[in-house]
Amino acid sequence: MNRLIAGSATLVLALAGCSPGGQGPPVETRVVDAREVELLPVTSRFVSVRDVVLDGESIWVLDGAPPFITRVSLRDGTSDQFGGEGQGPGEFLTPWAIQPADGPIDGSIRVWDQGNDRVSTFDPRGNLLGSERLSEDGRIRARTDLRDVSYADPFRVRSTGAELIVGHFPGRIDRTADLVMGSLQRADARLEPGPELTRFVDHMTKSASGLREWAAVPFWDVCEGAVVLWSPVSAEVVWLDLRGEIRARAPVEEKPAPVSLEDIETYLSWMARLELGPDYEDARIDYSSMAKSNRERFAERAPIATDLRCQSGTEAWLRQFDTSSDPLGRGQTWLQISANGTRRKVRFPVGFTPALFTEEGAFGVLE
Repeated sequence: MNRLIAGSATLVLALAGCSPGGQGPPVETRVVDAREVELLPVTSRFVSVRDVVLDGESIWVLDGAPPFITRVSLRDGTSDQFGGEGQGPGEFLTPWAIQPADGPIDGSIRVWDQGNDRVSTFDPRGNLLGSERLSEDGRIRARTDLRDVSYADPFRVRSTGAELIVGHFPGRIDRTADLVMGSLQRADARLEPGPELTRFVDHMTKSASGLREWAAVPFWDVCEGAVVLWSPVSAEVVWLDLRGEIRARAPVEEKPAPVSLEDIETYLSWMARLELGPDYEDARIDYSSMAKSNRERFAERAPIATDLRCQSGTEAWLRQFDTSSDPLGRGQTWLQISANGTRRKVRFPVGFTPALFTEEGAFGVLE
């Protein structure tokens, strides 16, 4: 049985239309009305979606609570769920990534579990096909609640078919700016690091390597064998081949806005809620004074992007910084940009988080 709790999520399809608009500034924003969000006929509910993968006529959803894995048919909305909590075969503690698996059985998937330090392969019905221990060099050491305190995503795994693309981090990740130590690399299923594609420090400003929150860090994705990278230092979306060679660039042509004291107050209030629990307001914390006294702990200017998802080998989407609906700055407006420079913006309804972009629309989660 799924756990029906406050804040549970439903898989949906937002029919936003994803063809790019005109080139050059100004860029108009297409606002998606909540009535345009089409719910898939799925009875499953999710607690904390970690990853979503489109595979043929099915969508795989990786949740942060059992049952961890759900396979949803796009034809009729029927779903299969599996994956209990534990350390036994086919069980998980902290799964963080899911990708299609190459092998003799079509529709199989791989799941990487940080808690058990292993990768497991399942067929479409949830039968365990095998497990391997993760490479010691490929392990990601990060605070367990990183997703709650940062928009950084060091856990992303993407398949090119023959191999994987992953972020490699030799040190521990406790805050956003810690991504400066990482690099983008090719790897095998055990996440054994292979050839390096690019270093993240080469795409970050010098100030981002400090301890300041809201550092502008790179984000990346893989579509159709192309690696797509957001480079804050040049304010460009960069397309790389699997050797790390740059094949295309597209400037974003937007200036980062200053981080306001209101932004910081919103962030500090969220941190207090995480630390003190649901009764955090009883502490009567003066967030305005706290924001002023801790101003130096935050970046002077907000990052332009807090996530990147690719739609194809030539189309990418950047999630823009905004604290009005999320205290970490994961805004509802996304900038679509193509390798030929065409751009447009789409603002999704509050509560909807896109996970996959296609020509038909954006698949995501509605909270």
